[in-house]
Amino acid sequence: MANLSVIIPTFNNRAVLERCLDSWERYASDQPVELIVVEDGCKDDTPAYLDAREKSAWGRRFLRWVHEHDVNQVRCNNRGFREARAPLFLVWDDDMFLETHWFVPELLRTFEVYPEIGLLSLIRGLQVYPLQRPIESWEDLHIPEHMRPTIGAGPLNWLRLSEVDIVIRPWVVRRACIERVGPLDEAFCPIEWDEADLAYRIREGGWLVATHNYERLGAFTHLGATTLGKLPSEKHRAMVLPNGQLFHQRWQPTIRRQHPRNRRSWWRRPSIDSLPMLLRQGARYGLRKVSRMLQGNSPSARPDESTT
Repeated sequence: MANLSVIIPTFNNRAVLERCLDSWERYASDQPVELIVVEDGCKDDTPAYLDAREKSAWGRRFLRWVHEHDVNQVRCNNRGFREARAPLFLVWDDDMFLETHWFVPELLRTFEVYPEIGLLSLIRGLQVYPLQRPIESWEDLHIPEHMRPTIGAGPLNWLRLSEVDIVIRPWVVRRACIERVGPLDEAFCPIEWDEADLAYRIREGGWLVATHNYERLGAFTHLGATTLGKLPSEKHRAMVLPNGQLFHQRWQPTIRRQHPRNRRSWWRRPSIDSLPMLLRQGARYGLRKVSRMLQGNSPSARPDESTT
């Protein structure tokens, strides 16, 4: 029986999806997982590929796929929630690739040991602040006075999970959370702020929301990470702005009430197998930081190393 349902929406991305599924076959074939691919009206050969992969020896044990009609990512993830059988749901993208054997066991241990955590981001979270001015543009959503990314206070953020207000994908959520507070709100279609709204509903439901940067540890890679830092298109900003405004209209009273609270942290539950990777990545990070200092650059934290 699966303990983790991995939900993967996909659209016209067959070659990259194949790499994604290959990574799960390579690194998690001994784990209690199921993969649910939500094929969102693909016009390439993705359906035929998924049909063949599902019938393979590995696919019969681990893979299911369902069809949607170009309904977008929010509705695809909700379809995945309805199809999932495990007590934990992992929201994953088709351009994310698993890289280690220790990652899934650590996630399962984390949710077993810390029942108060309802939602865990696997890359970074954000802290949200009371609005200092009205949200009239996409830029207003992202100014530091309103929202700041964080992976927790360093350098212990290599070893600890940190409480945050909202998250970005990929993330793991308890089935019990979805059953109590509901799935992603489809009012946030087509894109963004849906998971921020879910994070606040989960906290209202009695759980906490946390983050840890497992990508930095080498647990997985994300092709989309190569575009971070690039400004989105005007079309994208226009789609996102109403959702950001909706989020703040809905949650500003809660943000003002909750923001001053002390935020918790928790020790990771790593396996021995993960320690060599932790030491290697930590050493590289330390060398980069020393190099920047020697070059006269500021040693202050970058956005993904925030100490908020």
